[in-house]
Amino acid sequence: MRISLFILLLVFAGNSYAHNDSKDTTAFTKQIKAWLRQCWDYRFHDPDSARYFGYKALTAAREKGDRRYEAEALHNIGIVFEAQGNYYKALELALEALEIRKALNDGPGIANTCNNIGIIYDQMGDFTRALDFYNEAYTRYKAAQDREKLAMVSVNLGILFKSQGAYDKVIGHYQEAYQVYRELGRADEIAFCEANLGSVYYYTKQYDSCLYYSLLAEKALTARNNLQYLPVAQANAGMAFFETGRRKEAEIYLQRSLKGHREYENKKEIAFVLIQLAKIFAAEGAYDKAIGALTETKRIAEKIHAPQQAMDASKLLSEYYAARNDFRNAWEEHANYAMIKDSLFEEEKMKTIAAYQTRYETEKKERQIEMLHQESAIQKLKLKQHNVALGALIALIFAGGGFVYFILNQRKLKAEARLEAERRRRQQEASRAVLLAEERERRRLASDLHDGVGQMLSAALINLNHAYERQEQDTGARELTARALSLLNDGYDEMRSLSHRVMPKALIKEGLPLAVKELLSKINGAGLQASLDAAGFNERLPEQTETILYRVIQEAVNNVIKHAAATTLSVQLVKDEEGVAINIEDDGKGFDPAQLKQSAGIGIKNILSRLSLLKGTVDIDAAPGRGTLVAIFIPAGHYA
Repeated sequence: MRISLFILLLVFAGNSYAHNDSKDTTAFTKQIKAWLRQCWDYRFHDPDSARYFGYKALTAAREKGDRRYEAEALHNIGIVFEAQGNYYKALELALEALEIRKALNDGPGIANTCNNIGIIYDQMGDFTRALDFYNEAYTRYKAAQDREKLAMVSVNLGILFKSQGAYDKVIGHYQEAYQVYRELGRADEIAFCEANLGSVYYYTKQYDSCLYYSLLAEKALTARNNLQYLPVAQANAGMAFFETGRRKEAEIYLQRSLKGHREYENKKEIAFVLIQLAKIFAAEGAYDKAIGALTETKRIAEKIHAPQQAMDASKLLSEYYAARNDFRNAWEEHANYAMIKDSLFEEEKMKTIAAYQTRYETEKKERQIEMLHQESAIQKLKLKQHNVALGALIALIFAGGGFVYFILNQRKLKAEARLEAERRRRQQEASRAVLLAEERERRRLASDLHDGVGQMLSAALINLNHAYERQEQDTGARELTARALSLLNDGYDEMRSLSHRVMPKALIKEGLPLAVKELLSKINGAGLQASLDAAGFNERLPEQTETILYRVIQEAVNNVIKHAAATTLSVQLVKDEEGVAINIEDDGKGFDPAQLKQSAGIGIKNILSRLSLLKGTVDIDAAPGRGTLVAIFIPAGHYA
C-alpha cells in the first residue's frame, strides 16, 4: 500500500520547475527544461536515463551560472536516487538544492525540497528530522495558501506517524487531506485518501470503518477506470471482511484483487494477497490450498527479492505444516523464517547506520567549530596565565625563603602522588588479572559445553532423527520418537543458550557489535523492543577490551530489564579516532541520580570497576518518569 501512495506523493513533491518564468524562451532555457523534464519522466522506470539527463542539466546550469536551474537539477536527481532507495545520496543532493533555494529566497522551491527531504528522512527511519522538514514545508505552503500542497503534506505526515504506530494522528492527517481534496473536487486524490483511510482503520482494528472507506475507494477507482490501484482497495475490503467473520465475501474480494494485480503484474502485491487468501483457506481447514498459495508466494517473493513476503509465507507454512503433523517441513519453513528475519534485521541496521552517518558528519562539523572557539579561549587564558606568572615571579624574587619552601613542598607532593599512582596501578593490575582469569574460565566452560555436551547432544539428535524416519508403520513408536526429539531439541537449545550466556560465541568469532546484537535479539519481544546502531567497527578491538565492554553493556541491559519497566531500549556503538562511545537509553520509569551517590548497587559498581581498567568514563542522565541514558566513553589510547 505504501509504495502506491509514495509514487503519488512524488508527483507533487518533486515537480519543482513549474514555478519558473514561462516567458523565458531562450535556446538555453528550452534545452535545460527539456533535460529536466526527461529526468523527471524517467525517474521510476529508467533511472539510468533519468540521471543522465539530470546531470546534463546540472552541468549546463553550472556552466551558465544559473543557480535557479542548478537547484532544480539537484532536486530532480535526488528524487531519482530516492526512488532507487539510495537515501544517503538523495539526501546529499536535496540538502544542496535547499541551500541554493534559501540563498535565492525561492519560497515555493524551498517548500517542495523540504517536503522531499522529509520523505527521505522518513524512509531512513529518522522520525524527528522528517517531522521537522514536513512542518517547515507545511508552514510555507500555508503561508502561500496552497491548499493542494497542504493536503499533500498532511498525507505525508500521516505516513510518517503510521510508521511510528501513532494511528490517531494518522487518521487526523488523512481526514484533513480528504476534506481538502473533496472541496477541490480532485477525484483521483479523493479515491487515494479513501484507500489510505481504509488501510489505517484496518491497523486500528476498526474493521467496519475500514470496510466503509475501502468500498468507497473501490467504487471511485472503478468509476475513474483506475484499474491499476483498484486491487489495493479490494484487498483492504477483503481483509476487513475476513476480520468480521464474513469469509465468503473476503475470498471474493481478495480473488478480485489477485486477478487485478496479475493483469498489471504487480508481483509484490500478488504475493501479499496470496498470503491473505492462505489465511482464509487455513481458517476453513483447506490446508492444501493454503500451502499451495503460500508456496506460490515464496516463489514470487524469491524471484523479485521481496524478503518480507517470503518471511511471512515461511512463518505461515511452518504453522500449517505443523497442523498437518508434517514436522519435517514445519521445521524447515521455521528455519527459513528465522534466517530471513535475521537478514531483514541486518538490512534495517545498514539503513539506520547510513542515517546515523549523516547525522554524525553534521555533528562532527559542529564539534570542530566548537573546538576552534575553545582554542581561542585557551589562547586568551594562556596569555592571562603568562601575566599572572610574571607577577608571581617578581614576588618570588623578593621572597626567596618562600620560594625554597614551595619547591620542597612540591617535591613532597610529587613523591606522594607517585606513591598513590603506583598503588592505583598495582590495584588495577590485580583487578585486571582477576577479570582476565574470570573470562578465561568462562571461555573454557563455554567451549566445554559446546564441544563436549553439544557434540553428544547433536549426535544423539541426528541418530534419533534417523530412527524417526525409519518408523513408518508403528504410529505409537513414531509418537514416542517425536516426543523424544522435541525434548532433545529443547535440551540442545538450553545447552546452547547456557553456553552463549557464559561466553557469547559471537563475541569470540565476530566481535562486539554482533555479540550485542545477539544479546538484544534474545530480549526483544512484545514487552520490550530493543534496537542497536553501530558505526566505525571496521577493525576489531583488542580481545579483553571487547569482553569488558560487552559485560558492561550486558550489566546495563540487565538493569533495564529488572528495574526500568521500559518498552523500548536503544543501544548505540560508535568507534572513531577519539575512542569508543556507547549510549544505552530506555523509556522506562527512570530514577533520581542522587540515589546512586547514597547507595550504589552491585550492578553500577561492576560497571564502574570494569571501566576503570580502560580509563573509561560513565555519565548517567535520568529523572523519575522520563527514562534513563547511560553514556560511556573509552579513550582510544586506553584499550586493554
